[in-house]
Amino acid sequence: MNFVQASLKYRQVTLSVLLLVFAMGVYSLLTMPRREDPKITVRQGLVLAFYPGANSAQVEDQVTKKLEQYLFQFEEVRKDKTYSTTRDGAVVVNVELGEKVKNPDVFWSKLRHQLLVVKSLELPQGVRGPIVNSDFGDTEALVIGIESDQASFAQLKQYAQKLEDNLRTIPAVSKIKRVGDQQEQIVVSSNSEKLAQYDVDMQQVVKLLQSQNSIGATGAIDTETQKAPLYTSGYFTKENEIANQIVGASKSGALVRLGDIATIQRDYAEPTSKITVNGHKSLILTVQMHEGNNIVDFGKAVDKKIAETTKLFPANVKLTTIVNQPQVVNNNVSHFIDEFFLAIFSVVVVVVLLLPFRIASVAAMAIPVTVAVTFALMHAFGIELHQVSLAALIVVLGMVVDDAIVIADNYVELLDAGVDRWTAAWRSASDLVVPVLAATVTIIASFMPMILLTGSVGEFINALPWTVAIALASSFIVAMVLTPLLCYVFIKKGLHDPSAEAGPKKTSLLDRMQNGYNAALDWAIRHPKLTIGLSLITIVFAGLLYTGGVRQKFFPAAERNQFVVELWMPTSTSLDKTEAAIKKVEKLVQQDKRVTSFATFVGTSAPRFYYNFSPEVPVSNYAQILVNTTDEHTTETLSEELQEKVGSIIPEGRPQIKLLQQGQPLKAPVEVRIIGDDINRLKSIGQEVESIVKKAPGSALVRNDFQEDYYGISIQLKDEANRLGFTTSSISQMIYTGFSGAPITTLYEGNNAIDVVFRLDKQNRETTDDLGNTYLSSPITDGRVPLRQIADLVPKWQTGRIMHRNGVRTLTVQSETSHGVLPAELLKAIRPAIDTLQLPAGYRIEYGGEFANKQETFSQMITVLVISLVLIFFILLFQFRNLKEAAIVMLTIPLSLFGALFGLYITGNNFGFTAFVGLVSLSGIVVRNAIILVDHTNELMHHGMDIRTAAIESGKRRLRPIFLTASAAAIGVLPMILSGSPMWSPLASVIAVGVLWSMVMALLTVPVLYISWIRPADKKDILAVQNQPVSHEA
Repeated sequence: MNFVQASLKYRQVTLSVLLLVFAMGVYSLLTMPRREDPKITVRQGLVLAFYPGANSAQVEDQVTKKLEQYLFQFEEVRKDKTYSTTRDGAVVVNVELGEKVKNPDVFWSKLRHQLLVVKSLELPQGVRGPIVNSDFGDTEALVIGIESDQASFAQLKQYAQKLEDNLRTIPAVSKIKRVGDQQEQIVVSSNSEKLAQYDVDMQQVVKLLQSQNSIGATGAIDTETQKAPLYTSGYFTKENEIANQIVGASKSGALVRLGDIATIQRDYAEPTSKITVNGHKSLILTVQMHEGNNIVDFGKAVDKKIAETTKLFPANVKLTTIVNQPQVVNNNVSHFIDEFFLAIFSVVVVVVLLLPFRIASVAAMAIPVTVAVTFALMHAFGIELHQVSLAALIVVLGMVVDDAIVIADNYVELLDAGVDRWTAAWRSASDLVVPVLAATVTIIASFMPMILLTGSVGEFINALPWTVAIALASSFIVAMVLTPLLCYVFIKKGLHDPSAEAGPKKTSLLDRMQNGYNAALDWAIRHPKLTIGLSLITIVFAGLLYTGGVRQKFFPAAERNQFVVELWMPTSTSLDKTEAAIKKVEKLVQQDKRVTSFATFVGTSAPRFYYNFSPEVPVSNYAQILVNTTDEHTTETLSEELQEKVGSIIPEGRPQIKLLQQGQPLKAPVEVRIIGDDINRLKSIGQEVESIVKKAPGSALVRNDFQEDYYGISIQLKDEANRLGFTTSSISQMIYTGFSGAPITTLYEGNNAIDVVFRLDKQNRETTDDLGNTYLSSPITDGRVPLRQIADLVPKWQTGRIMHRNGVRTLTVQSETSHGVLPAELLKAIRPAIDTLQLPAGYRIEYGGEFANKQETFSQMITVLVISLVLIFFILLFQFRNLKEAAIVMLTIPLSLFGALFGLYITGNNFGFTAFVGLVSLSGIVVRNAIILVDHTNELMHHGMDIRTAAIESGKRRLRPIFLTASAAAIGVLPMILSGSPMWSPLASVIAVGVLWSMVMALLTVPVLYISWIRPADKKDILAVQNQPVSHEA
């Protein structure tokens, strides 16, 4: 008794087990963790170092190069992807780790510890850092704005703290960060003339305040009864205490208090960044979720806490959720599930329309059971619901019914042959175990090599092959166990039952198709060379479609109701001027009714709220607006409209509308990297390349990443400075204190520490003349002289930024593309001119952007395709034990290419990553038809037919199951095509049209190839010796 017979004999046990698994599947669907995208390990981190007072060239020589040399000693660091940005006083190294690094946190912890050694041994004094920012890759689940124009920042801080306290009571909450907080400070401001008038200098004031505002060990006094500790008065607690501090005496002997020579006032520190929400003053809270929780449930818990907290705030304080990942996930998963159930409905309808009702009912009943088993197993294996796993389910849905259709069809054929119901039931599955299992394993083999893909792309697509494998394995088990049982219970007689044929018979769609196919097959058999030749020509047409008919884009934009507006102002633009410029764009956004909310970031960018979104390092000439719209379709149209407007309203800046992207992050879709040593030569070559790119149709926002040169002032000390006792360090410290302001001590209000900052009055630190007129005190002679007396102020142009990639200077010319132009098309237009440039020795050009990402991933995909083909071939060889038969089946794969690419062409989809995934998948799907044909041909030969007759009859008898399985596979992905998803519609188009086209090719070419290639000697184990050789027609 085999397992099929056992499932029939003990059908109560079989049904009970299946019912239990079905319930587990339903439970899994309702409780499985959900997310928008698969979890991707962010292997990027930042190493930052600050060198105040150094220009970009000095930072590059003394800090950047040393950091890079040290970082590149670690095998975990991927040098070709690591790049640095060096500017005045700072360097930021974007470190990317290799794909073998599975737990980046371990490496960042090791690096953080070992960089302390580098600082002490190799970096110059005065360098702050290096600092490792490993939180760079954390993705926020929610970003919440606390906004109010009436509240002060201190009050907003209190409101934010209250919300934060309430949110922390949610068990699933991980990290909560506060962004945009403005710190209070006590500002002591004076001017050089007044200080000189009272014979007081800045350093004297600083030392007095620091000495007065301190607590030191005072000791104790022994009394007759005890030892009493002694305390000094300690810290400043009020602003008037600072104002009353004596800092000197006049020539007449009168005491000079700080309030006499300086203005003391409480104010907020000059911000390095500003954040507003919907145009209002605000703070922002970012919230992350612990892994393994259901993000939709998490979002509901957060919404409840927000609603509770809002009631505690004044009416003029509003809480706005700027980023709501739980809502995005809920909408996306719901959309995919709708498509999934629509696909189920479509497949059932097709099966019912094309098959007799009893067979259709049996096949259709297998679908929900298979789906439930699949969900249960996915949950057990830890596969979450997201766009990739759900897309995999939709792709495989049309295939899961194939096994049930083939087995039900075989059951009916056995009944028509006079076999009793019980025998027909167990034989319907047992006779087909090998070919059905081989076909199932073949499809799984075409998908599974995708698990070998590495990096973020590999992690992104990893759930697809596993989900397909689970679904197909489930369908095989259900078909072998449940379908024979359902056939036995519900189908009592065959299709050609004599009692059913008494009346006139209607001609069905399948009958008409059968007649047409019979005629086409007879023609193909009579003209074998022409048939094979025409089949091969379709491969040529496929090549023409790939090179000229189908457009190529590696990854599409994300389908989100969000986009960002980025603004880069000229290097060294002040924060206030950047804010004034971005306000012009903000006004356009605010007036549009299609915008639901927006947040503006000046001097910084939004936190990482999407796996592909990379925040910019804070800098004063950068601003960003994160815009939420009503839906993803509005996002596309509104972003196009805004791009046309923003360039004209900010001619001095570079505003850009950016949609969120799928795949690997890109600075620009088209990049030309110029690598060399001399900055001036790099700039010169860069100008030539920029000129070429700008002239190309379709280019937009062409720039280079060195950015604009900027104007600076070099303070060059005269000999007199040394004679008077001035040093570079002392002058730098005094100028910094006077012009930028330096914290000199702290005032405490309870546990709240407020910095006391000393600087010159605003009107004394605005011009170059003010700088030259600033009085400085010699640390040796105590003499006071204006800066112009001891130093020359020399204006100099400085390079905006110096970029390194792989440790060497690299200037990158970047370009966006205008609407309707793809990056591959622009690159194709500019490459001939760029490749003919005469470069100096030691300089070279490389291409980055989408091209580099595509090259890297497509090379892996080709490897995956080759592995899939090898696996499929050996499975076929193992099944047929005949090299020629395996080759016949394998030839159906290239014959499907025209259909796959034609599917992209007629649907208007681009050839990109998911389309390539579709091609790899198609290689396993299309051989299923050929396997059925070759296997049935061999079966007919076992029953005494010659090669020619068996091949012809196999095609005619297997038309119905092949057509039904191909139709089910194509119809299953139809909802995905109709959705118009730029991510998944290409994959669905490749599979749908590719499967239908391959069906035609297999039904016509496999019989012809079989007759042409297979000789009696190849089948001596099947054919009797007396069988005559088959004659072959020309």
